[in-house]
Amino acid sequence: MQMHPSLKPSVAWVTDLTDKYRFNPFIRAAVHVILLQLALGLVSVVLFLVGIQYAQDQTIESISVGIQEAMVTGATTTPTNFETIIDGIRAQTVTLAFVGIVLLNLLFGFLIARFALWPTRNSLQFQKRFIGNIAHEIRTPLAIIKTNTEVALFDPKIPKDVRDTFEGTVTELDRISETINNLLSFDTLTRPRRMPFEPTDLGAIVELVAERHQALADSRAVRLETRVGKSRMVEGNQTALDQVVTNLVKNAINYTPADKDGVVTVTVGHDGPGKILLSVADTGIGIGQKDLFHIFEPFYRGDTSRARGIGTGTSGLGLAIVNEIVRLHKGSINIRSTPGIGTEIRITLPGAKGAGLNDPLDKNESDTTNEVSLDFSS
Repeated sequence: MQMHPSLKPSVAWVTDLTDKYRFNPFIRAAVHVILLQLALGLVSVVLFLVGIQYAQDQTIESISVGIQEAMVTGATTTPTNFETIIDGIRAQTVTLAFVGIVLLNLLFGFLIARFALWPTRNSLQFQKRFIGNIAHEIRTPLAIIKTNTEVALFDPKIPKDVRDTFEGTVTELDRISETINNLLSFDTLTRPRRMPFEPTDLGAIVELVAERHQALADSRAVRLETRVGKSRMVEGNQTALDQVVTNLVKNAINYTPADKDGVVTVTVGHDGPGKILLSVADTGIGIGQKDLFHIFEPFYRGDTSRARGIGTGTSGLGLAIVNEIVRLHKGSINIRSTPGIGTEIRITLPGAKGAGLNDPLDKNESDTTNEVSLDFSS
């Protein structure tokens, strides 16, 4: 039996909608939300009608009881008595209807939120699993390629141009490996797991990180300084805080122009009652105001750094990881930056219980009128 030609567009339209509903989770969620809203409207109408019927029944019953009592006792029933009865029933009905509507809206609001966010939640979970799996799969082949390239560099007979190519390959492999490691770290941090906290010596972490990055600073002719006060104990995770300091120090060095007598200063000290300050200041290129609102976005790089070719050795995930770790530590991040002069990132963390917090540091506020500041309090 052949289909009538006039029905083909309608059938195709229905088939297309059916396929979208089956295979597109966002379309499916939208349909479910619409159906829930219709159900809410229908239930509200039913509840309203039931309330009216209840009020009528109660009114009739109360008036009948009042008349019967008056007939038995011989008392007089006045319109005022009826008005009092009706007002009481009306107030009771309105109260019950209000409570019912509020509870109904709360229930439907919860269901709508569940249905509306379900595809987004599943997509984010899939994305995290995908990134984690890809990063794990790529890391081993990259390590093998890097090892083979470094072994080849031991051969003294390699021509200079080939050696330069291999050295550039190793540098890029290091950068890609750092990006993959940061992806894995970011994936781990964004999972709902509780990070173990304990009293941690932030000053010791700063000194260790500074020692590890001294060679990088020397290669760019950047002076790396540390100032560690007596108040240095925080309540946190040592591995995560090491990553925070590492990312900030590496960024500060990489975004400070080479051979310009640049300075990177890392400070640890007291910052108010029960708070410890970690400050990383540099004399680098600075951050423009329009870029300041985006620097914690993964892989974001400002126009200034792209134009000058600065910061190419970074993965683009460092500050996103810093932001996530500080959030997990219930800390805050404040950024002060002046384009062409430098940037200071100030992180405030909860101090360890029982630690002495009595050596306030100078704020080093700048009087530059075009300085921009942004607070990312958790």
